[in-house]
Amino acid sequence: MFEKIISKIEEHDSIVIFGHRNPDGDCYGSEIALRNILRAKYPSKSIYCVGSGLKKFFDIIGPTDDVIDETIARSLAILVDANDLERSEDQRIYKALDFAKIDHHINTFTFTEGPEVINDKASSTCELIYEFAMENGLEIDLISASALYLGIMTDSGRFQFANNFVKMFEIVRDLCDLGVDPILLNKTNNLIPEESLAIKAFIYSHVKKTDDGIIYVYASKQDREILGVTSAQICANTSLIGYIANHPIWFVSAETDTGGIQTELRSSIFNVQEIAVRFGGGGHTYAAGFTTKGYKDGVIEQLLSICRETIKKGSN
Repeated sequence: MFEKIISKIEEHDSIVIFGHRNPDGDCYGSEIALRNILRAKYPSKSIYCVGSGLKKFFDIIGPTDDVIDETIARSLAILVDANDLERSEDQRIYKALDFAKIDHHINTFTFTEGPEVINDKASSTCELIYEFAMENGLEIDLISASALYLGIMTDSGRFQFANNFVKMFEIVRDLCDLGVDPILLNKTNNLIPEESLAIKAFIYSHVKKTDDGIIYVYASKQDREILGVTSAQICANTSLIGYIANHPIWFVSAETDTGGIQTELRSSIFNVQEIAVRFGGGGHTYAAGFTTKGYKDGVIEQLLSICRETIKKGSN
């Protein structure tokens, strides 16, 4: 499955791995794991990963790399956990010499720069990085195993969502056999900065619900400015309202700095990926999102209407 990716890797002496904006556990984990796995296989190559990562895991899994423009310009860029170059957190990806991609999101057919492996049935991109290592007989050290576990754990909603639970848990078992400490990773993942308490208070105090059972929260730009947070920080708390019983679809939306709307959608039974795609986004069957580039009057009402349509069609 990864033959073309391996071929690209072997063509280049310098490789830089890129992830998406607002990196999550799967993005950060797949970058770190792929970098370390490739370094072990190709010690003579210069291999890096870039992006902000997840700083609270740096002591356990390690930081990303500082890479100068000149290095990127002579490197193969491998994009992970993102649809296309436009979604890369580090936009210097456009300077790269060559390109490849590994991703588990729905195929938008917008990556045309090089070979890609996409499997939207995988629980996470980290699952694909594990398969990449297994298919090519590559060594997975403890740090890489921990990074892969983190990505699978977080992108599956702590093992709540998967198209193939047996496969996901088999991989997790193998990673634990390599020495991964699930308690430490989960505990670290649960750590929150004190300032995030204000966000949680806002979320819980601004929940709205419809007669259809849809629950949601909307934060205007003014709301965010009062809290001193970004739209991504607001939407990162979508899971908070998912614990409220008897609500089939829930979402959190926030106005962006440029006047757009960022939204994270969740459900335990309905395909919210299809909803996100209608707004130019994507994601997974039960966890998806989108960001509009400009504000459009009635976008929340339109979103609610589509959610109602989805509920009427029935569960997957």
